Amino acid sequence: MKNRERTIEFSKINLTKLAKNNSVGWYFAKGIEGLCLYHGKQKKSFYVQYGTSFIGKDGRINRINRKKKLGDFNEPIEQIKIKLWQQLPKLKEAAKITDGASTDPTVADLVNSFLTDGVKGEKIRSRERKNYKNKTSDGYTRSLKTHILCKGRNTAKYYKELFSQKVRFRGEYVTGSLKDVPLNKVTRKDIEVYMFRMQDKPAAANNAVAALSAAFEWDMSRSHKQLYHGTNNPCLRVKKYAINKDKKFIDIEKVLEIRSYILNNIHKTNTIFTAHFLAFYLTMLEVGERQEDLFGMYWKKPTNIPKAQKAGCTGYLDLDKRLLHIIDSKNRQPATIKLTIEAAACLKKLNEMRYEKLSWCVSSPLVFCQVEDINKPITNNSFRWQRDRFHYRFGLATRKLIRSKKDRKLYKYTNEYTFKHLRKTFVTHYGRAKGLEAARLRMRHSSSEVTKNHYFNEDAAALDVDHMYSPKEERQQHKLAAIKGGKND
Repeated sequence: MKNRERTIEFSKINLTKLAKNNSVGWYFAKGIEGLCLYHGKQKKSFYVQYGTSFIGKDGRINRINRKKKLGDFNEPIEQIKIKLWQQLPKLKEAAKITDGASTDPTVADLVNSFLTDGVKGEKIRSRERKNYKNKTSDGYTRSLKTHILCKGRNTAKYYKELFSQKVRFRGEYVTGSLKDVPLNKVTRKDIEVYMFRMQDKPAAANNAVAALSAAFEWDMSRSHKQLYHGTNNPCLRVKKYAINKDKKFIDIEKVLEIRSYILNNIHKTNTIFTAHFLAFYLTMLEVGERQEDLFGMYWKKPTNIPKAQKAGCTGYLDLDKRLLHIIDSKNRQPATIKLTIEAAACLKKLNEMRYEKLSWCVSSPLVFCQVEDINKPITNNSFRWQRDRFHYRFGLATRKLIRSKKDRKLYKYTNEYTFKHLRKTFVTHYGRAKGLEAARLRMRHSSSEVTKNHYFNEDAAALDVDHMYSPKEERQQHKLAAIKGGKND
């Protein structure tokens, strides 16, 4: 910070007096912009000082002062002034180019501000005023950092090169990255150009624009520190890419085969498939809930639910009534699901085994806990090894031999179905039995379109009919009536 007591006139007399002084510090030239002097015991030099401005993560304008050496203390002050006047305009101009001295906030500034203060906060479009779930927040963060800010260990170079290329869009050439567009100039066209550049990665483009739209909505809803002062979200009404929905499901014959195997083998220890894996697989298949909601399931209702949630609890069981209670599902509402008889029987068997063959986890409140730490719920990686081999056993995966040494063989498995396909399997067979609307209500989807487009597979054979209108049946229902009377009646 500039010290007014050390602002002096840089005359020959004052500089000579200063040379005899033992004080150490910075001195600033009175009436001469940018000229200063560092006066030390061993080192004395003239410097030019210039400032740069930038937008911080909080959206505020920050200023940094920089200095560059002009000459030694022994050089005549007139020569120092000439150097100052020659260099100061160039340094100011260079600072604008290299250091982003423009004070206009950009899309990158808005994204950084959202990642710092908004992505873990309240959902803007939620009427219940709930915060984003961790999975949603993490997805937004990854998408914005990778596909908008061009950050990432393995992807930064690729996206920086992609967005730096000149492309022809609607008859004109465009350059520059979306993140560098000033917010006071950003339009829907900039978002459409971004989508055009990302045409080889349509799913990533759709997710990035959805996350960016959430960032704009968040900034527009702030009462202060707003970066974007427009009235319309530029991401709205931008056409997204049509993605082929993965609605693969397991046929009913295979489902029954898998269910029979699990119920008959869950109590056995001479198999590579653990009891916890088999119980988790069958529960997914029988109730169709999201795997994240089953990861932290407790055997019984915790006494302190908020405390249990912080420890990873997502729900709890009531096996006597065949109920599964989910504390906080994707729509930020609690849910109670009736377990099938088979799912309840499988979970009861697993509970019995805790007091017999699985004593290592008997003290854990979690139904599915980690082997390394029984107080932590399983994760997406916990059952992958067993899932691949289980699916191969039932023809739902393929494998390729990598190397072999005597009786030891290493295979690479290619899975055709994941745990999420078990949810799609449930919705398909449930909907075929009870109807699409019933499936929507059971899965707590916002609309039937979501159920139909992402999960439900209609039974085409059930739509076929051999006889739409039967003449015989029509005659029975519409008998001809005798006509009484005549022309003159």
